[in-house]
Amino acid sequence: MTSSAAQLRQHEIKEDIPFLVTLGKKTYPCRYLKEWTSGKISYLIAQREPNPTADAKEMIALMALNNTLASKCISMLILGSYWKIKLRHWYFWRKIYRNNTGRQITEALSTVYEALDLSFFFQNIVLLDQMNMLKMRLTKTELKQLSAELQSEKKLVL
Repeated sequence: MTSSAAQLRQHEIKEDIPFLVTLGKKTYPCRYLKEWTSGKISYLIAQREPNPTADAKEMIALMALNNTLASKCISMLILGSYWKIKLRHWYFWRKIYRNNTGRQITEALSTVYEALDLSFFFQNIVLLDQMNMLKMRLTKTELKQLSAELQSEKKLVL
């Protein structure tokens, strides 16, 4: 990115100038991510954990949940603010899901991804998820060690 393009981008972010996202036949203004909105999106993504040992019914239910994930994310990105999301998100994501094809939703998400430079956002989500998994593994290891210590102490006392 050239210096002038970077300065223009910085000005747009600072002044919160909206960019346009086309979804089907409609065009919506979309603003830069606020902290609350990014937190809601990361929570929404974190809820969708695949279960490789699930049976067929559970897998179909998980696929249905993940099918609506893109619509929910694009709804939050377009609405943007706390009150708009609280008041209109429940209806708006369903409207997006019903009225648009998967290709249109994907194109809108790619537009937002390019405009907001979300790669750092998703990279942070992945790193936090990996840290959480590491913490869970360490906790399990500590529990196994503690259990082994307690059993060995029990044998010494008897």
